[in-house]
Amino acid sequence: MEDFLYVLKMELDGKLTQEQIAHQLDLYRNYIIEEMGKNKTEEQVLRKLGDPVLICKLIVESYEKREKQQRKEEEKKHPKTAEEINAEIKNPEHGLHAEFKENEGWDIRLGRLKLNSWYGTLIILGVVLLVFVILSTLFPGLRRG
Repeated sequence: MEDFLYVLKMELDGKLTQEQIAHQLDLYRNYIIEEMGKNKTEEQVLRKLGDPVLICKLIVESYEKREKQQRKEEEKKHPKTAEEINAEIKNPEHGLHAEFKENEGWDIRLGRLKLNSWYGTLIILGVVLLVFVILSTLFPGLRRG
């Protein structure tokens, strides 16, 4: 039993807090003792439990899943503000910028040019048309007719 618990502890070390590791070790120690109290040998109980390395993976996945669920529930209770959303967006100084404004929605810019405006859309359409004209001039086989 001690070998099993030692391997489990070593596998969990660095992946969970010391408190969580101690809790898991207590759970498995108590389970093994309880099963041995039912006239099972230690070997039978450990064989039934399986590989402590695989058990470690399951335990860590369980904690990660639980933490992810708690974060989702917390986000539902306390939605992010526009400042928090913008803090998460890594905007470069030059090039494409995206910013969320509370009452206005997304502000998407290429340099100083606001792309999600009527003139930004018009410029994008003009560039696409220009590229099409250039390509059709360079490759006349692309034209129909």
